[in-house]
Amino acid sequence: MNRVTRFLRSILCVFILVGSASASAGQNILYYLSQAGDYIGLGEEDTYTSADGTFTAYPTVPNVARVRFATPTFSHWWDLTVSAPDNAPLLPGAYEGAQRAPFKTAGHPGLDFSGDGRGCNTLTGRFDVLEIVRDANGAITQLAVNWEQHCEGFAPALFGQLRYNSDVPVIRRARINLDNPLNTRGCVEASSPQGALVSMNANDTTDATGGKSLLYNWSSTTGDVATTPTFSFNAPLTTDPASPTVVTLSVTDLTNNSISSATKSVCVSDTTGPVITINSPVPGQSVYGDTLVLDVTIKDAVDKNITQYEILVGNDYLAPISPSTGHARQNVLAAPKANGSIALTITVRAVDVSGNTAQRSVSVTQFP
Repeated sequence: MNRVTRFLRSILCVFILVGSASASAGQNILYYLSQAGDYIGLGEEDTYTSADGTFTAYPTVPNVARVRFATPTFSHWWDLTVSAPDNAPLLPGAYEGAQRAPFKTAGHPGLDFSGDGRGCNTLTGRFDVLEIVRDANGAITQLAVNWEQHCEGFAPALFGQLRYNSDVPVIRRARINLDNPLNTRGCVEASSPQGALVSMNANDTTDATGGKSLLYNWSSTTGDVATTPTFSFNAPLTTDPASPTVVTLSVTDLTNNSISSATKSVCVSDTTGPVITINSPVPGQSVYGDTLVLDVTIKDAVDKNITQYEILVGNDYLAPISPSTGHARQNVLAAPKANGSIALTITVRAVDVSGNTAQRSVSVTQFP
């Protein structure tokens, strides 16, 4: 083989190496989901692509990979560094027991995700190298990494995925947001004897490339299903706190057929007391002798039949009655106890079957 032939073959080899990497190059994506309490991501979820800024893989040694993303004005910037333990080459595989990359100890891989002016002093975590390709000079041309990082070793995690010129799909972590406010028991407030209408939505309506090619599949232990970004169903009253209604969401990204799922438990309880209306007497009314009739209406959205109903006239307690129809009339006064007028306060108290109480009073003047 002469010198010219060797030269032409070397050019061809370099062309195949670089050309094949370029031909298979894919998306540049940085996606992270930060749990509440995580210092780096501040409990937020975000996605950056080449449309938002520049991805740069820095020249590095064989056991380290580092990629930086930055917006044009550096309003946002993020750095990811991963390294193999003990100066071993960084290859595809799972790396457990990671420590902060610049300060990792023997036997531990290195990990460091920081940016926007925030970084960890120490960290624990793990990562998976799904793809790594270098050119003839050792520079990274393709990289796909998923990681989990706990800043300062605390429980809240940041889950991240980085794709640099990679076709490996980004799999979003589906999340379920509950639209209903929660009551003091941490449940959705019941609105009827049947429970409440619960509304939920998926955390994201865009795919990994910023489009809307997502397939949603909702289901619940009530038997309800849906295939839209939002989900509403009638959840029953939770009589057993250990057995709430469970909702499952599966999201398929049709751009890469990746699937992510999430579950959420929701309970429904009644914390609203009955509504008492004293129809008569009216405040300040003058009554004579023992002619006063108390007319009361009691309503409750959940408990149609109020099981307890008490009346106090001044400090005198009258025997409770059960207004099964929600409306009652009864004579509440005996003959006047003295000459002249007497100021009386009549109080009605009711308790529903969930233990919620309500009270309403009216003051009248009684004459002989």
